[in-house]
Amino acid sequence: MTDILRLKVESALLEGEAHRLRMVSATGKLTPFLPLASGSLEGLGDETVSFLDQFIYRFTKLQDVMGTRLFPALVCMITGSDERRPFLDILNQLERTGIISSSETWQILRALRNNLAHEYPDSSEQCVATLNMLFVEWHQLEAMFLAARVYYEEKLLPLLASQ
Repeated sequence: MTDILRLKVESALLEGEAHRLRMVSATGKLTPFLPLASGSLEGLGDETVSFLDQFIYRFTKLQDVMGTRLFPALVCMITGSDERRPFLDILNQLERTGIISSSETWQILRALRNNLAHEYPDSSEQCVATLNMLFVEWHQLEAMFLAARVYYEEKLLPLLASQ
């Protein structure tokens, strides 16, 4: 089981890092346009829209890989149990371990993502507000990812090597 968990964690970390780096790049390209003004989405050029799309896509993918693969595998390694558990329990375990600072922050970021997924063309003001908040808050997702990686590399990997 340990080898499988190790492969799951390392695969999730590799994929997550690729998404994180693309987000960093997209954010750099979007910085001159931030914060977005009400009604500004319609006036953005194609290249800027493509960076905006990339940012949203990579945020979604990073959160997916963390929530579906990385976090559950880390909790299995920490607890020594592969028992399925509700995601809120996984978040709470990660918070107790110090890997994430707050399970509420994860849920806020998830709500922002869901707001973007359910936007409609006639609600561009709400979309702009959500995007502006996401551009401010996405670093918290990045911090969670990086903390998970550090915890794995510094705490769990040495334990695996000694077995």
